[in-house]
Amino acid sequence: MIAEFLNKPLTDELINRIAEQCRFKAMENNPSFKVTDEKDSPSFLRKGVVGDWKNFFTQEQNEKFEKEVLEKLKGSGLEFDFEI
Repeated sequence: MIAEFLNKPLTDELINRIAEQCRFKAMENNPSFKVTDEKDSPSFLRKGVVGDWKNFFTQEQNEKFEKEVLEKLKGSGLEFDFEI
């Protein structure tokens, strides 16, 4: 839809290639998502598991995060689901 809006039609082959490269497993193996060029460099991506943030945020950090996000979204018409 975006390509059509920009008047840049895409072939089915290219659409499929983009969809494949947007899968988590493909992005996880993409060196563009690494912090450095080193082989075992950490990735910007983690597990790709919904709710994994709970293993990293304390309850206090979560409350602060939600408060700030909701404040920034106020009046924008955007909504943010913190859990699925």
